Amino acid sequence: MLVAAFRATLEEVIEADLILHVRDVSHGDTAAQSADVIEVLRDLGIAPGDPRLIEVWNKIDRLDPAERERLDNLASRDNGGRRPVLVSALTGEGIDTLIVAIETELARSRLTLDVALDLTDGAGISWLHRHAEVLARDAGADGRMHMTVRVAPDRAGLVRAKFGAEKIRGQ
Repeated sequence: MLVAAFRATLEEVIEADLILHVRDVSHGDTAAQSADVIEVLRDLGIAPGDPRLIEVWNKIDRLDPAERERLDNLASRDNGGRRPVLVSALTGEGIDTLIVAIETELARSRLTLDVALDLTDGAGISWLHRHAEVLARDAGADGRMHMTVRVAPDRAGLVRAKFGAEKIRGQ
């Protein structure tokens, strides 16, 4: 019933670029809770191996050293190349690792584009900052602003249409 009540909200997950499955690993029934979440995701058509899914094991600060070591060993096992990220939201431990995991996954699904536009095109530069992740910019000797941007694949066409031909790197 709870899933049905929140179905419209949960369906937003289908369109997400990234899904964080945050688990309270200090809870005695964490495995059953995880199974429930996996079942809800399956009902939404999201498989447990979905590349957008990052499993986050939270509350490691509440674990005794032996349990912490056991979970660290469990997390480091080969899980199809997808290692859960151990964190403590309370102490901040592991948050840097989580940020790197998020950035890595987002970058994996993005296209990196090189765009050149007139230095005086402030509106174009502003547009790129609003609609893309600007990785680098350099005012070239040719009187053009050279920008390296990262965009979702569905936005690459917008960038191409607005700024003409550009080189796609890593593709």
